[in-house]
Amino acid sequence: MKTFINITFHSIILLVFCLIGKVALAQNPITTFKGISDPHIRVFNDTIYLYSGHDAAPNDKTWVMKDWRVFATTNLLDWKHLQTITPKDNYMDDGSEDCWASDASARNGNYYFYFSDRKRGIGVMKSKHPAGNFTDVLNKPLVSPLHDPTLFTDDDKNKTPYLIYGDKTDAYYIVKLNNDMISTAETPKPIEIKGDAWKDAPEWMDKNYLFKYKELYYLSWGNQYAISKNIYGPYECVDAVGRGYKLGEFAHGSFFWWKGQFYHIWCYYIRDGYKFRESIISYCHIDDNGQIVTDTNFLDKHFSNGVGQYNASWKKIEAEWYYEKSSNIKKRGLMNKGFRLTNIKDGSWIRYAEMLFENENYEFQLQLNSVRGKGYLEIRQGNLSGQILGRISIESDNLQKKYILNNINCLKGKTDLYLTFKGTEDFNVELDYFNFLRK
Repeated sequence: MKTFINITFHSIILLVFCLIGKVALAQNPITTFKGISDPHIRVFNDTIYLYSGHDAAPNDKTWVMKDWRVFATTNLLDWKHLQTITPKDNYMDDGSEDCWASDASARNGNYYFYFSDRKRGIGVMKSKHPAGNFTDVLNKPLVSPLHDPTLFTDDDKNKTPYLIYGDKTDAYYIVKLNNDMISTAETPKPIEIKGDAWKDAPEWMDKNYLFKYKELYYLSWGNQYAISKNIYGPYECVDAVGRGYKLGEFAHGSFFWWKGQFYHIWCYYIRDGYKFRESIISYCHIDDNGQIVTDTNFLDKHFSNGVGQYNASWKKIEAEWYYEKSSNIKKRGLMNKGFRLTNIKDGSWIRYAEMLFENENYEFQLQLNSVRGKGYLEIRQGNLSGQILGRISIESDNLQKKYILNNINCLKGKTDLYLTFKGTEDFNVELDYFNFLRK
């Protein structure tokens, strides 16, 4: 059963939202800096940090990578370039062009930057700040040979750290690190991967990524991934992480959580035959069967807009594209059937940040897949206690009623939009999407 609830926005008093200072709004590619490759994202102290490689020039036909870049954002919109790390900062040759993929981790109040010296090995640098300045603590490789590190901290009581690295010419390797993060606690072990996707992968396949969801470890490469209940494997191939938008064998990337949302970032070559890349982000989901679903449907509709901002003129704003939500709300769905938000109860809220309003009069339509109990929705502007733009009652015994509300004030320009829910003890709704229809 589906429910359509409508609000009419009339006589809206609008103010222009102005940006002060230089801001690079979210877009795909995600930054105005070109050549951003091998993107690894880590969230430290409620800030998103991007650790990336840097392809030197658009016409390079081989990999010329002279440094690494560190960017940061607190809103997914403006990515600030904080640091350039060069080979002269570590044991590599000062003029090296072999600054391959990197990653970072935090422990004991310190931050650690792990870098590839082409395929010769992986070094480690240390800093008191996520962006550095980083100092080479070993002046030699931590592990060698091979390259492309992923750092993973398990959720056991010791928060055990691991390094995963390598490529198919030999194997992906996993090694437990000591608490100091600059020494290994065991001999690196090859990871066994079972399935046609790995068997058919090119011999050079590198740039892994590892994360854990519930009780499963997810090991990805290119556009494929495998799962295991044991971090050391063996891993069983599952499927592609997504299709379209150059999510192929060259799609070196990573996944990350931010404010309860899941994202996928990856890079692609701008022109075939040239080693110059850009990086993009989309929403990502793990469906009810545990499968990774990169939201390329979002990119089909809103590629240039990017994540973390919305437009009231969109035909639909899918519930699962939220920026932030209360912890009780669950994202549910299947790869081929779409997603929705469930377990929305009394006190639940959903945030859609930087919503752009371009028109003065709207009709608001909310599609609910199910309703239990009795309650109401408040649409608030700015924050959870901000101005109420509209309020509607939601009842399980009155599902088809169209709700109209007049004389609602709203800002023109950009504002955070909050959907807040109140209701009886048994109140529970499932949200599919909403939209604003121009009047």
